[in-house]
Amino acid sequence: MDHLKRFLLAGALALVVVAVAAGPASAAKGGNSDNAHACQQGGHQNRFEAETGNPFKNAGACASHGAKGGAIASLQVLTDTYPCVHFEGTCWGTVSGSGLRPGGAWIAIDASTAEPFVFGETNATGSLSQKLDRACGGTITSVRAFSETSAGAKIASPIVDTPCG
Repeated sequence: MDHLKRFLLAGALALVVVAVAAGPASAAKGGNSDNAHACQQGGHQNRFEAETGNPFKNAGACASHGAKGGAIASLQVLTDTYPCVHFEGTCWGTVSGSGLRPGGAWIAIDASTAEPFVFGETNATGSLSQKLDRACGGTITSVRAFSETSAGAKIASPIVDTPCG
C-alpha cells in the first residue's frame, strides 16, 4: 500500500512540475498586447496584417490578431505642422510606420495626381518617421504613402488631406 501511495505522490509531483514549466512557455507563444492596445481608439485604421497586407475592418479584428501573436504593420501620414526647412513659413506632414520591411522602400504621392514627391528606405528595424516638408498652401492637397510589411505584403496608408488649406 505504501508503495502505491509513493507512486501516486511521485506522479502528482511530476504533473505539478510539468504544469509549472509549461506555463511560461505557453505564455511566450501567446499574444502581442502592445500591438493589440495600439489598435484601439481608431488605431486600426493605419494598421495591417503583416502576413497579408490586409487592413483591419475594426479595432476588434486588429486587437484579436495582435493578441493571438499575429504580426501587425502600420503606415500613416500625419498632418503635423512645423517650420519649413526648404520654404518660408510653415510646412506639414510626416510619414511614419512600423513592422515594415527593414531597409525596404517607401514612397509618398500626391493622391490627386498619383505623382510621387518623396521616397526613401525604412531603417534597420523596419520603422519609418520622415517629415514630408510640404509647404502650406502648396499644390499638393492630399497625400498617400506606400510600403511593404515585414512579410513582404504591399500596403498603402489612408489618404490624408493637408491641414493648411
